[in-house]
Amino acid sequence: MGKVSRLIAEVRERPHHRPDYLLGLLVIALIGIGMIVIYSTGSIVNFNMTGGASDRNAFFQKQLISVAIGIAFWIFASRVHYSHWRKWALPMLIVSFVLMLLVFIPGLGLNINGASRWVRLGPLSFQPAEFLKLSLVLYFAAWLESHRDDLRRISTQLIPFALVFGLAVILVVILQRDLGTGVVVIALALTILLVSDAPLWLFGASLLSMIGLGALSIILFPYRLERLSTFLNHREDVMGADYHINQALIALGSGGLIGRGLGNSLQSYGYLPEATNDSVYAIIGEQFGLWGTAGVVMIFGLLGWRGFRIAKMAPDRFSRMVAVGITVWLLTQAIVNITAMLNLIPLTGIPLPFISYGGTSLLATMTGVGILQNISRYTEREQSYADSRIGRRDRRSRNTGFGPMRGTQKSY
Repeated sequence: MGKVSRLIAEVRERPHHRPDYLLGLLVIALIGIGMIVIYSTGSIVNFNMTGGASDRNAFFQKQLISVAIGIAFWIFASRVHYSHWRKWALPMLIVSFVLMLLVFIPGLGLNINGASRWVRLGPLSFQPAEFLKLSLVLYFAAWLESHRDDLRRISTQLIPFALVFGLAVILVVILQRDLGTGVVVIALALTILLVSDAPLWLFGASLLSMIGLGALSIILFPYRLERLSTFLNHREDVMGADYHINQALIALGSGGLIGRGLGNSLQSYGYLPEATNDSVYAIIGEQFGLWGTAGVVMIFGLLGWRGFRIAKMAPDRFSRMVAVGITVWLLTQAIVNITAMLNLIPLTGIPLPFISYGGTSLLATMTGVGILQNISRYTEREQSYADSRIGRRDRRSRNTGFGPMRGTQKSY
């Protein structure tokens, strides 16, 4: 603990500058798109869910509350020095694993569509896997940083890492039947391992192991084979297993180039499942057309560029791994959601970051962005660039006679 405290003290003494505001603007844009879509379709979805008993836009109201709480989480994470998360990583991981196990306790866990992924505590319900993603990013970064000199010692050092990784995959993919989240967990873990200066053979072995486990998880569970069959031929059972993806493709296709217009979605009238959640990208395509869906992809691309730029300029190994992990987490989740709606990969249920309805996902991702923005305050090259700009401005002031030296000029 003494060594960690000294490292934190040294890091906190480093000069800092303003955070990456463009990253924040991109996130605000995505949240705004999500709120607009939820507002335009929420009352319709609620009307269908209640059998016509209510057309109150409860989805928009709840999401608005989640955004307000998420902003508080975002501000908190952006103000807390990133080095503190090194100490909190293990307790956060333990809490996340405990919450993951609560879904299997009768009375607390919710089983929806055959999957146990939600916990209900009184009037509140949440999805623990969303917090697990952030906890794993912080834990893997902290663990690999503290054991960087022993990464080649498989028996004593890498086995604990593999056990945590394996436990997370088992809880998510096998017990909770959440292959989409499993893909995100595997992607962020392998990427953090890649940038941790671990031996390349270790990364290759981990990658091959994950591919093998992924293939095994598909073979052992019949419903995943059914989804794979749907992906290969989505016209065999249009009213059964192929229904969801076909309705998503109809929504995207009917939007054309410019879309049907805001509030003119037909698929949200009970045709497209999870219209405000996992399938929200198809609703965007229906209402705003190709330009709308391409705009969302472009914003996520810019967000990834800013995230990797922060990672490249990060002041130390820990912050670099955290920045890479958070960025890969957000991008992988977006890619899985979007490509599934386009039938480029088998359909899997996973929210579109910042856009899909769901408070748990929004709180977790906004906290991650807050950590990323805090790291951006300490990037080294941006600090040097800011100092050089100040130096050039001072030199121009002295050369033109406007600035600190002006009062020393002689008057005749």
